Amino acid sequence: MKSSTFRFEGHGVRKIAERFSAPESLLRTKRGFSVLEVLITAAIIGIITAMVTLKYGSFNNLILLKNQAYQIALELREMQSRSISAVGRSEDFRRPYGLYFATSDPGRYRLFIDMDDPGDSGYGYYNAGEELEIRSLDSRFRISRLCNASNCSLSTLSVMFQRPNFDAIINAGTVANAAIEIVTLSNSSSTRRVEVNAAGQITVQ
Repeated sequence: MKSSTFRFEGHGVRKIAERFSAPESLLRTKRGFSVLEVLITAAIIGIITAMVTLKYGSFNNLILLKNQAYQIALELREMQSRSISAVGRSEDFRRPYGLYFATSDPGRYRLFIDMDDPGDSGYGYYNAGEELEIRSLDSRFRISRLCNASNCSLSTLSVMFQRPNFDAIINAGTVANAAIEIVTLSNSSSTRRVEVNAAGQITVQ
């Protein structure tokens, strides 16, 4: 009687163990990733990361290029304000202030004061020795073209302002509308234009 009871209890324990144990097929499906699967996943993640990084770099360059264009526009506006607001008794306080650009020096531009009198051959243009400061563009950008209303073949551009008017004198008044085109060195299709007209309006395109 005791032995049969033992066998019964043993049979019951086995049944309970079988009930709570996972099927063999389920155990087989819970194995880990293979080396090939891990490599493929890593490759996909690497490709996505590279794409995001490149896109971020391009977007960042566009923002910096825009900031560089606005910096030049602000410099033009500063020269305009300086020429209007200058106060003093000497003749220098009535001199025009301006900016000078040259395609032969695409990484820099000059802030200058025109020391020539109206009617002189050098009036309305930058001449050596008239610079107040030399400003450099960010090394990632350069001045690609200098334009007027009809073409972009200007090699130099002098934009200056003289009191009491806000009007711009562009290349001694021979140009009514001008633009400074800035380009990204790594991607020549990324450009910004700073435009100024004879009425003294300055915009960034």
